[in-house]
Amino acid sequence: MSRRKLTPEPRSTEWVAGEGLKIPVFDMSLTDGRAKGRYQAESEVLRNSLLELLFEPEELASLSIVKPDPNDSNFDPLKNIDFGDGITRRVAFSSGKNVYFADIELSTKLLSVFKTQPDHACRYGSLLVSSCNQGAKLLDSSLDGETLRVKIVDAQSDDQSEKAKAHKWQTGDCHGKISPALAQQLGGNYNRPFQFRFAWMQEWGQEDCHTPEISFLAKGTLLPDANLTSDLGYDIIMDRSSIKGVAKEQLAELIPCGDYEFPKAILGNRGNAKVTEYENSWQFSIWYSEAAIGADIATPTKVEAQKLADLQNNRLQLAKYLVEQHDKKAAFQSSLHEDSSGLEDETDEKAQRNESRLISILRNDKLGQLLDFPKVVDFMQEQLAKKWKDLAIKGAIHHGSAMAQPCESLQPGTIVAPHLRHGTEVIVTRYPIVSKDNIRRYTVDHKSHRALTQYKGCVFIRSDQAMQHHQCDFDGDQLVITPASRMPNIASETRHANQENEYDAVEKREKVDYNKATDSDGDRKYTKLRQIAVAIYGSSKNLSEI
Repeated sequence: MSRRKLTPEPRSTEWVAGEGLKIPVFDMSLTDGRAKGRYQAESEVLRNSLLELLFEPEELASLSIVKPDPNDSNFDPLKNIDFGDGITRRVAFSSGKNVYFADIELSTKLLSVFKTQPDHACRYGSLLVSSCNQGAKLLDSSLDGETLRVKIVDAQSDDQSEKAKAHKWQTGDCHGKISPALAQQLGGNYNRPFQFRFAWMQEWGQEDCHTPEISFLAKGTLLPDANLTSDLGYDIIMDRSSIKGVAKEQLAELIPCGDYEFPKAILGNRGNAKVTEYENSWQFSIWYSEAAIGADIATPTKVEAQKLADLQNNRLQLAKYLVEQHDKKAAFQSSLHEDSSGLEDETDEKAQRNESRLISILRNDKLGQLLDFPKVVDFMQEQLAKKWKDLAIKGAIHHGSAMAQPCESLQPGTIVAPHLRHGTEVIVTRYPIVSKDNIRRYTVDHKSHRALTQYKGCVFIRSDQAMQHHQCDFDGDQLVITPASRMPNIASETRHANQENEYDAVEKREKVDYNKATDSDGDRKYTKLRQIAVAIYGSSKNLSEI
């Protein structure tokens, strides 16, 4: 007897007050009868995103997330998906492991943001769905009477006159300025930069406003500075490097530098800068001698090991310790403000949910009444084993980190780090560490740039040294900063920022234009956006496993 093909139960995206957008998830690794793929039991919840503000809830009804099957090696595995409702859908954009499908009308609107560079819908689609943790807002002059005033400059322009003009505005790669009043509207602080998301749609233009003639998204960091914004009649100074979704070779033509008025725009705050604690990594340790590691890392690690050994004999204290460590890790992860790589599989997600539930039990079991429960015992033993493993691999030392911001007038080899004392010698790096040349010594210099010390949660560095030594731009990258006094032996084996490289210089690899990729016969390799989405997902997955 043949098995009947089961049709998936139709699902729709909906907006739920107090929660956000609930988007159904169609998982291609699951099966229903003979059909490939079916909906997961729970929808994915999206909060405070540009997508939520760009459309009315009913316009997003056809939106569905498709998760590719990581074990499907077919060239076009997302072709002819049956969503069970008779609606024809196509890829609108993708973000990490999620490929977003929508009906023709909605996908056309979404793809208009990537009109000149369609494959950017799979490179920068994450900008549409990034959670703006501090808030996202539709800035509409018809509602509040205020037109957003934006100056667009280009600190990396090939036109030297444009580059010179940008110098006044102190922008950098994906970095700009914002008026303190506007920052406050978005949950920002007058003395902290924040990571932003921005959206402009061409149809929002008005005859009496000078607006860009093409839709675009933007990302980066904005530093509150009244002197360069509101005092001069601007709300935002945006560096053109922040603009995404527009082909690089057409950017200067389609969005010239100059003054613009936006009668409507969407601006979101991903998170305000703050100093966080960073765990050590083997990527850092492998570059140093056994003697330096023994003196600076092994000694404090032995102290922490004794602490863990003592905790093993006191389950109530161990439970308290595990809760504290979980909260510290969660706070650190939320502070990174990075887009999720989207490479965690469903098993990882389930493990994280299970961990959160059991941590909640430990948090509320003040008297330890559930500590003999088998599942709790197993969980605590598993967590303790992880702590021992991390201690063995990473050691007990911790680094600090802060959001990178540009300052071109700094002397080479110096930084401004408001959370550290003037004159402090520091070791600076950024993960991933490609070679020992990515780890450098700098000196904190506050006296030459006192005005910058008012800002918190960030570190100011010359853009040339940020790129040369750390492959760092200013769209939210965190620089890891540790006083040399904490690791004197390791510091003595670390080169200064002004010294030559020990290894070949790292060159940033050019992004692949998937629209121009060809096969062995010279024919265009990818003819559909869904093929590009899978190719980019596969490429990212492979890189993550190296």
